[in-house]
Amino acid sequence: MLKIGKSQIIMTSFFAVAFLGTLPAIAELGTVWTDFQLYTTDFRNYITNNISETLNPVELQTQSAITSSSGDLNLPNPNYASQYTRDQITQYSISDKFENNPAVYGKQVSSEINRYITRSAVEGVFGRDGQTRLKGKLQNTEQAVNKSNRAANTAQQKYSEIQSQSQSQGAMCSTPGVGNNNLANVCDQAQFLMMQGLVELELQNINIQREQTKITGETLGNTIQLRNDIQYSNLNLADISQQMNEVNRARRVGTSAEVARLLRVTSQTDLFRKSSNPLPLQTNPPSSENNPSPTETNPPSSENIPSPLETP
Repeated sequence: MLKIGKSQIIMTSFFAVAFLGTLPAIAELGTVWTDFQLYTTDFRNYITNNISETLNPVELQTQSAITSSSGDLNLPNPNYASQYTRDQITQYSISDKFENNPAVYGKQVSSEINRYITRSAVEGVFGRDGQTRLKGKLQNTEQAVNKSNRAANTAQQKYSEIQSQSQSQGAMCSTPGVGNNNLANVCDQAQFLMMQGLVELELQNINIQREQTKITGETLGNTIQLRNDIQYSNLNLADISQQMNEVNRARRVGTSAEVARLLRVTSQTDLFRKSSNPLPLQTNPPSSENNPSPTETNPPSSENIPSPLETP
C-alpha cells in the first residue's frame, strides 16, 4: 500500500480549503446587504482583472481612478473615474500607438472605463457566482411561498377546529347543572384548548408574515439593484449620444471644408480660363491708300468706247 506523507495531507487540505473558499456564498432570502456585498465582490474582481488587458498604457491611472472613486458600497463612481482618468492623460500627455492626441485618447479611455463598469455589473448578476446566488434566491422564494401557503392552510384548518369545539363545548357548558365539578372541569379544559388553539393560530399568522417580510425585503433589494443597472445603462446611452454628436460635428466640419475647397478650386479655374483666352484686340478700318474708293477708279478708255457721231 502507498503511504501518504504528512506533507501530502497538508497540501491536500490546503487545496480543499482554497477550493471551498472560492465557492460563492449563497445568502438566504431577505439578506439584502449580504447579497449586495457578494455582487460588489464579483464586480470588483472582474473590472480589476480585465481592464488592464485593454488599457495597458494607462493601467495605473485607471486602477487608481477606480480605487479612489469607490464609496461605501465598494462600487466606483463612473463620473469621477472618467474625469480623473481624462485629467491624468491630458496632464501628462499620455498617448498610445493608435492615437497621438492626449485629449482624444482621454475621451476614448473614459468611454472604455464606462463600458467595463457596465460589463462588471453584468458579471455580478449573470456570472457563474451570480447565477448560483440567483438560483438560490429563486429556490428560497419558492420555498417561502410554499411555506406561507401551508401555514395559511393550517391556520384555516385550526380556526375551523377551534370554532367547532367552542360551539359544541359552549352548548355543553350552558346546560343545567353547572355546579357539577366534572362539568366545570370540562368547561375549563375546553377554554384552555381554545386559548391554546388561538395561540397556535396566531403563531401561524406570524410565520406567514415573516415569510412575506422576507419576500418584501428581497423585492426591495432587487428594485435597488435594478435602479443601479438602469443608471449604468443611462451612462452608456450618454456616451453614445456624445459620440454621435462628435461624429456629426466632424461631418459638418468636413462638409464645410469640402465646400470651401470647391469654391477655391472653382475661382482658380475661372481665373486660369480668363488668362488663357484674352479678348480680341479692336482692328482699325482699312486704309484708303490700300483700298481706293469706288469713285477713284479709272474711267473706261475712250479708245474702246466709240463715239456716237462716228457711225458707220
